[in-house]
Amino acid sequence: MLILFLSACIPVRDEILLSHDDWRGTTTVTVNEREVFRSDDGDGLMTARPVITRGPDGRAFGVLLNVRRRDANEPRIDRVTSGRQVLTYTAHDRLLTHCIDGCQPAEVGVITLTEAAFHIAAQSGLPLRVWGQRGRYEGTVPAEAFLRVLAAVNAAPKHAVAQPRSGADTGAGRLGDRDMPKP
Repeated sequence: MLILFLSACIPVRDEILLSHDDWRGTTTVTVNEREVFRSDDGDGLMTARPVITRGPDGRAFGVLLNVRRRDANEPRIDRVTSGRQVLTYTAHDRLLTHCIDGCQPAEVGVITLTEAAFHIAAQSGLPLRVWGQRGRYEGTVPAEAFLRVLAAVNAAPKHAVAQPRSGADTGAGRLGDRDMPKP
């Protein structure tokens, strides 16, 4: 009983999320999403979480992005920048999400980073500007979130990763729809 009570005291935001996909032979490490932007009127919201996917052909680094609105207009992301650099962004889906007190239209996707960029973000955070057809969102993914993912990847035992099926495109080194978990 005491253990159950004490486990309830662990902050949810500090949780490391680890998943293994035997079919693809990948292991994904991430943290819970963090709110990095909320508009003044409360209609626009952006959450993000760093992610590393490990597979038979190496590692892929990125940030899972969830941009949503609390009105009828769904977000449509045109580009994502950090400083003056345009980042590689791949949309995964547009859907209704967070249906606690009314569903919110959202666009979810992934920003692909190099390993070096991921390590830099672990020191200083990752400032983001998301340019959309229905608004702009600006916030910073905290360095601490990147550090937690890196620490978990370095501490986690190496999974015995399954070999890709014969003739399968493994997409080594890049994050795409097949490689990233849906937020």
